[in-house]
Amino acid sequence: MTKISKILIVDDDSDLRNFVRLSIDNGKRDIVEAKTALDGLHAANESSPDILLLDIGLPGHFNGFSLCEALLRDPRHHKLRVVVISGHGEAEDIEQAKRLGVVAYVVKPFSPATLVDLIDGLEAHFNEMLTIVP
Repeated sequence: MTKISKILIVDDDSDLRNFVRLSIDNGKRDIVEAKTALDGLHAANESSPDILLLDIGLPGHFNGFSLCEALLRDPRHHKLRVVVISGHGEAEDIEQAKRLGVVAYVVKPFSPATLVDLIDGLEAHFNEMLTIVP
C-alpha cells in the first residue's frame, strides 16, 4: 500500500490555495489549508504534514519565514519538507530560504505541471533545493 502524503498549504490568497489544491490533489494526498502563519502553525502541529507549501508574504508579524523557522526547529517536524511559493524571487529571499532548510523555491506564476512534478519528486525523497522561475 502506498503511503498517503500529508500536505499543508499556507497562503493568505484563497484563490491560490484553491489553485494549488486542485493542481496537486490526486486522491492520494491528505491536503490541509491555512491562511495565516499562526493558523499554519496550529495546522502543522495537528496534522504533522510531510510537505509544507508556504507563501512567505503572509500578513502580520509572523510571516512565512518565521513559520518555516519555527517548524523546522521543532523536533516533531524534523522530516518536514518546505516548499516556498512566492511572488518574490529576489536573491536574498532565496538565500534566506536556503539557510532555513527549504527544499524548493517556486516563483509565481508557475504551471500546475511544475508543481505536480515537484511534489512527486519530494514524495520520492528528492532532497535537493530547487528554484523554479517562470
